[in-house]
Amino acid sequence: MIEVLITMVILAIGLLGIAAMQLNGLRSANNSVHRTQATLLADDFIERMRANPTAVDDNVFAAVASAAVNCGAAPNPYCGEYYDGSDIVAAQSCNATELAAHDINVWFCGQLNSGTRYGGVQNTLPQATVAITCTDVNPPSGVDADVCTNRSSYHTVTVGWSELNPDRSAGAGATVNQAISVSVAQ
Repeated sequence: MIEVLITMVILAIGLLGIAAMQLNGLRSANNSVHRTQATLLADDFIERMRANPTAVDDNVFAAVASAAVNCGAAPNPYCGEYYDGSDIVAAQSCNATELAAHDINVWFCGQLNSGTRYGGVQNTLPQATVAITCTDVNPPSGVDADVCTNRSSYHTVTVGWSELNPDRSAGAGATVNQAISVSVAQ
């Protein structure tokens, strides 16, 4: 009887260890998915910048932060077609600056469909934050009167999110902030 009891205790400890390993594996897989999504989202925005070099030259993309993006309203004009619940609304004509504002809003807040936003950074990552910054690089002549308008200036897209903290020791919070940064010279 005592042997069976000891065997049950050892088996229970082993099963608890397996459960802990499973939990850590799931957490790591979830964190890996967030890292992959953040990298893809940052690359997506870099491609949007490459598609609109006029807005890059006019320094429209620099100094964008998630706090500056208004997800409560669709950008006006809305430069892409969308479904309003009854019909497809055609894309409006936009200049480079309006298209940049539209791209920032749709990229962070999500695509509009029947009055609801789908996709986007804030709907993909938990407690998402973004920052787009520019590091000015002087041209070969050494003179650059317009900060960050030179095509060789570096733009950095940083996508951040919060994930569960695996180390909940004394003083450690329940979440830890993570970020992915992608830089490109335009």
